[in-house]
Amino acid sequence: MDLRQRVVRRSPFVVWTLNGLAAVSVLLFVHTMVRQNLSPDGQRDWPWSWQLLDAQSATAALMAGIGAIIARAQFARTVQPLLGSRAWPGTGHAPDGALAWTCHLVNSGQSAVVVVSVEYWIDFGVPAPSAEEPTGPAPSTGWTDRAGAIAAVAPYGLRPGTDYRLASISPNSVFGGESNCLLGWLTEPALVVVRDLYVRVTVRDRLGDLHQRAISCLTDADRPLTHAVPDQL
Repeated sequence: MDLRQRVVRRSPFVVWTLNGLAAVSVLLFVHTMVRQNLSPDGQRDWPWSWQLLDAQSATAALMAGIGAIIARAQFARTVQPLLGSRAWPGTGHAPDGALAWTCHLVNSGQSAVVVVSVEYWIDFGVPAPSAEEPTGPAPSTGWTDRAGAIAAVAPYGLRPGTDYRLASISPNSVFGGESNCLLGWLTEPALVVVRDLYVRVTVRDRLGDLHQRAISCLTDADRPLTHAVPDQL
């Protein structure tokens, strides 16, 4: 699974507007330069009979169009989120002080983003209890929403809020820059059943670009959980 952050869509309005302005400025520049190098007789023919801009204005328009695209790209790099994760075994989430593997989503970028969607993918380590004569690899859920992930775990007898929790992150939630939020936690019984847990987060930055990152919550998870470590945030 590709765990790298990627841009899934640029803001159509901004991209098309700037690209359109740049294309017009290039056409105006080419028209002006070609027209200036024609003889007086050649300038009488269409489309060279139209004097749209002088050389100085055409050059300024070209530089402005290219500069706008460069400025947009630079601003996009400034406001883009830097999504990552941190996970460790600890207490304080599971009932009765039980140890749990806890995973947090981290935005190391400076700008806030808006959450568009959160999806889950669970790879189970054991076959479903209802399977008759299970053969082959243990099942996976594929990408699903939070309700689908909880429903997929239910046949294994794991109880949300007791054995595990998938944090509820609503669409349109604001995720601040240089901040973090809880993705979920799993106790020892859940770690026996769940081999891998992936959370795919899609966010929108201030320019309207959509960024997506799949987080592997159980990478380097302690199995079994033996001790708690200090908060890593």
